Amino acid sequence: MHFRSRSPGGLTGSCTGPGRILLLSFLALGCSLAPASGQSGHPGAQLVPGPDPAEYAARRGALGTALPGDGVFVAFGTPEPAADYMPYQQDPSFRYLTGSTEPSLALVLVRNGGRLEQTLFVRSRDPSREIWEGSRLGLDGGRALTGIPTRSFLDLPQVLDSLMKGHSTVFTLGAVGPASGARLAENLGFGPQLLGRLADLHPEVQFRGVEGQLSRVRAKKSPAELDLIRRAVYISAQAHREAMKLVAPGMNEFEIRAAVEYTFLRNGADGPAYASIVGSGGNSTTLHYRAADRFMDDGDVLLVDVGAQYRGYAADITRTVPVNGRYSAEQRAIYEVVLEAQKAAEALFTRGITWREMNQAANEVLARGLTRLGLIDAPDATYDCGEDRTCPQMRLWYMHGLGHGVGMAVHDPDLSAFGGFEPGTAISIEPGIYVRSDALDFLPDTPGNRAFLGRIRDAHQRYRDIGVRIEDIFIMDENGVERVSAAAPRELDAIEALMREPGGPGERDAPVVDWYRNTGLTPSGGR
Repeated sequence: MHFRSRSPGGLTGSCTGPGRILLLSFLALGCSLAPASGQSGHPGAQLVPGPDPAEYAARRGALGTALPGDGVFVAFGTPEPAADYMPYQQDPSFRYLTGSTEPSLALVLVRNGGRLEQTLFVRSRDPSREIWEGSRLGLDGGRALTGIPTRSFLDLPQVLDSLMKGHSTVFTLGAVGPASGARLAENLGFGPQLLGRLADLHPEVQFRGVEGQLSRVRAKKSPAELDLIRRAVYISAQAHREAMKLVAPGMNEFEIRAAVEYTFLRNGADGPAYASIVGSGGNSTTLHYRAADRFMDDGDVLLVDVGAQYRGYAADITRTVPVNGRYSAEQRAIYEVVLEAQKAAEALFTRGITWREMNQAANEVLARGLTRLGLIDAPDATYDCGEDRTCPQMRLWYMHGLGHGVGMAVHDPDLSAFGGFEPGTAISIEPGIYVRSDALDFLPDTPGNRAFLGRIRDAHQRYRDIGVRIEDIFIMDENGVERVSAAAPRELDAIEALMREPGGPGERDAPVVDWYRNTGLTPSGGR
C-alpha cells in the first residue's frame, strides 16, 4: 500500500496489503466502517444558505495554514444514530469545514509545505438504506456539494494507514483512545477506535490535537455567518415576545416551552439550539433547569432562556418576566441590579476589550446591588467556604460567567481569547442573580458564617425563589456594535406593556392542562 501525489480523485492508496488486513480486523470485531446513512429530515446534500463553497474552502485553507507543521489532519462527522429515527445533528466543526450535514463522513487534509491536499470520504449510494434514511451524497454528490475530491468511506482505513507511513504527525479534533486489548470493546466511537488502532500499528506517529487552532479560525465570523446568527436571533426574539403575551397564572411551564419551540419551527428554524430552559418560581434559580412541568403561580417570576438554531447557527436569549404581568417590588429590585450590570458590560464592548474587563464592570455593579438588597455584607465581603478558605459572598447569588461566544455552537469560540474582541465577533452577555431557597443550608458551620446568616436571613426570606437572568446577543462588525436581540424587550415597563397585549401563538389546550392540574401529576409523572 502506498500514497501517491494528488490525483483528480484526491488522496489515493491501494486496497491491498496491511490496510486491507486492518479493514478486515475491524469487521471481525464488529466495528462498522460505514455506519448507516443519513436520517430522514436531514438531507445531507444541501449547503446551508449564507456561506458559499469558496468560503468553506477558505476555512479549510486557514486551518491548513494554522496547523503546527506538516502532517495529516483527520476530522470525523457525527455518526448516524444507532437507530435512524433518533435525533441527529452534525458536529459543528465538521459542518464548519465542509458545509455538509450528512452523517458518517470524514475529512482528510494533508499538508506538505505550501500544498494542502483534501479528500472527503463519503458513503456510497444505497437505495435499500436510502428508502429508510433519505438520500446519501455519494461520490458525485459529495464532490458537487463541497468541491472536495471524494472517495468511499470504506477506503479510509487503507488511506490513513498509507499516509502514516510517510508522515510523522496526525492532527485530530478529539482524543485518540487506545484501541488494543479490552479498551476496544468500550464505546469509543468509530473515529477514536480507528485512529487508536492505527496508533497501535504506527507507534512512531505522533498524534496532536488542534482544537485550539480550529477555534482561532472559527472565532472570527464572516459576514455570511453573522447574517445567519442575526436570523437565528430574530426568530428567537419573536418566540420570546409570544411567550410574554401568553404567560399567565395557572399555566404550566411546558405550555410556554411548546409555544416557544412552535415559533422557532414555524419561522423556519432548525429547532432549539439547546435544551429550552423555562423555569418559574424556585425553578428560576436553577441555571439549567430542564423539566418544564410546574404550574405557575400568581406572584412568580418566569425565567425563559431559549434560542433557535437556524441553518446550523445558534441564538441564546434570556428574559425574566412576572407571571401575573406585574413585577413585585422585590422582583423589580433584583431585576434592576441585573439590568444595570448587563448595561455596564455592554458599554465596554468595543474593539480590543476582553472578557476580563467586562466581567469586572458587571461584577462591581452586582456586588454593590446585592449589598443594597442586604444579601451580602459589602461588595468585597467573604464567607467561610471550607478548609480555611474564604469565598466572595456575591458568588452565593451569582455563580456563572458573564457570557460566551455564539456561532455554530451555542458556546462558540470567540476572539477575546486571542487578544481581544474585533469585528467578526458574536457574543452573549448574561449576568444574573439567583436567590435559591436552600442556598444557605450548606454553608460550613463556623462562627463567622453563623453571624453572616443572622445578618442576611431577613433579606433571604424576602427575595427567596427569585431568579433573574437577562441575556442578549451582541455582534461587532465593521459598522460597530449591534444588540441584535433588541426585538425582545428587556426594560421592565416594556415587558409589562407587552404582557398586557392580547395574543400568543395559539389557544391553550385547557382540558389537557387542567387534567394535569386536577390529578396533581406532571408530564414526568411527579407531583
